[in-house]
Parts: sequence; structure tokens; C-alpha cells
Amino acid sequence: MNRPAFDEIVERFERRLIGYFRSLCGDPQLAEDCAQEVFVRLYRARDRYSPDAALSTFVFRIAKNYWIDVYRSRRVRPDETSLDRTGVEGEEESMADAVASEERGPSETVVDVEDHDRLRAAMERLPEIQRSVLALAGGQGMKYEQVAEVLGIPVGTVKSRVHAAVANLRRLMGVPEEGAEDEETRRNR
Repeated sequence: MNRPAFDEIVERFERRLIGYFRSLCGDPQLAEDCAQEVFVRLYRARDRYSPDAALSTFVFRIAKNYWIDVYRSRRVRPDETSLDRTGVEGEEESMADAVASEERGPSETVVDVEDHDRLRAAMERLPEIQRSVLALAGGQGMKYEQVAEVLGIPVGTVKSRVHAAVANLRRLMGVPEEGAEDEETRRNR
């Protein structure tokens, strides 16, 4: 693989890999480090790539295998952070102040950030196998067949893990299942 071709691969997959790892760990710095390591491993494994398989499948299989190594060795779990906590030592501005947008009111922004933080916290509580399928299918927009190939599992297993992951996320976030009545509605009938 020549340098221009490899540079093109990096350009094509860098943001996707960072997004994938960030959805798994929630830490932007760790996500970037993981993406860099995947490119190193990809370059080393370049002779094993077969053009009959999608390049994205090959890249994300390496990413998945690397994440397993990271997860097992570090048991990565980002710290939860309050929006009211000030940022870097010596700064007076809180994180909530820093994320405020001129276009939207601060309360709307905080609600969005809190929802995003709740979702991220719920994702972190999912079993690793469910988080992986959501990161690939939801976060990367891969088709179930491609996710199955990356993870080395049947398509039916991908579907059931996605379904279970979504149900778990709903439960963890206190969102009732679609079509399910809440307790108060049942009592008032």
C-alpha cells in the first residue's frame, strides 16, 4: 500500500473511527488515541486485506478487536461530570456556560446537553456486546449485514442485540416501551 492510498484511507475513516470509539468510551482523547492505533494496526495488516471484502468491514474489524484489548486491559469508564462544575483549574466559567449557544437559550442548550449526557451514561451501562452493535449500526450507520461481518456474528444476533440494547436504553433512561402503558394510566382506567 503506497503512502497516498493510505492517506486517503485515513482521511476516509478517521472521523468515523473516532466517533465509533467515542460512542464506546465517551472520552474524546481516548477515542482519538484508539483511532490512531487502529491506523497503525491497519498498516501492519495491509497484506491481509482481500479486495473481495469491504474496506470498511476490514477497518472496523480491526477497531473492534483493538477495543476488546483496551476494554479488557483498562476497563474504561469515563467519569461523570456535572455541568455546574468549573472547567480547568482557575477558570470561573462552568461547562454549562461554555456550551451555551447564541442561537438558543441557555436552558434549551442545557436540556439538550443533559439529554445527551443521560444517553451517554445509559450507553455506558449497557453490556459491551450491546454497546458494540449500537456503535456500529447506530453510530456508524452500518447495515446489519456489515455489523455481523465486523463482529463475526450472525445477522439475526445483531438484530436481537440491537433490539435488546434499545430496550435496555429505554429502561435505563426511564422511557416507557412503545405501546406500553405507564402505571398511572393503568390505575386511572
